[in-house]
Amino acid sequence: MAAGERQARAVLASREGDGLDPASADAPFTVPPAAPGVWQPTPPSYAPATQYGNRLARPFVLSGADQFRLGPPPALDSRTYRSDLAGARAYGAADSPRRSARQRQPANFWYGSSLALYTEPLRVALARCAASLEERAKLVALFHIASVDTQIATSDTKYEYQRWRPVTAIRTGAIDNDPHWTPLHDTPAHPDYPSGHNTYSGAAEEILSALVGPRTAPFELTGSTAPGVTRAYTGCRQLTAENVDARIFSGIHTRSADEAGVTLGKKVAAHTLRASRGGSSPFL
Repeated sequence: MAAGERQARAVLASREGDGLDPASADAPFTVPPAAPGVWQPTPPSYAPATQYGNRLARPFVLSGADQFRLGPPPALDSRTYRSDLAGARAYGAADSPRRSARQRQPANFWYGSSLALYTEPLRVALARCAASLEERAKLVALFHIASVDTQIATSDTKYEYQRWRPVTAIRTGAIDNDPHWTPLHDTPAHPDYPSGHNTYSGAAEEILSALVGPRTAPFELTGSTAPGVTRAYTGCRQLTAENVDARIFSGIHTRSADEAGVTLGKKVAAHTLRASRGGSSPFL
């Protein structure tokens, strides 16, 4: 315990002023003039943008927030984007007749905090990992380092492109004029591309797979945003696939944003694992 406390104090001291405190993470963002494709505050609260300051924070392992910056989202007039938006509109509406009860359940389940939802899979992986206690402790650290660096990288790409959310696009006539369209769940106050939930999913899948492999014996999860619901899984990829679909069924993301998020998260996590083996970071 004494050794752990010393290390914790050293890490806290070394990270002082890193830009990850709440005030810095939610640094003010000037909303650009409204235009097709450009992010605007979303209903019902039209809250100011959040997490803008994360792109200015100091990463743990990444050389910079933009190290794995994604390419731009699909063009507004592309077939991909039209399909994305049509899917969000049809399956993500609050009163959607297309979304089944079976599809609504994961939308509710994955609406909660990614960190909270992935804590239990991490515990399952640790319990089933044959590595030494020291190695398991290291992998827990890597899990959280990759998670934080992924948040920083996500904010960088989000605010580089500032892509509007489905609710803004649908209400302003990007695909059939539907000014009263409302998503199943309230839209978070930051741009669509990439999905932050899914960058987290990609990073978690990469680290958890390093712990136990891509598949494991069945395990069950519960979530705070779906009371009384228990879902069963046999691998980390299932969690990611559900998260991708869930954000569409919630009406708050496009599929391209979800899939790009998974790609970004996996890249950051893979880099974190490589850095840990090469000793290229003082935290590893």
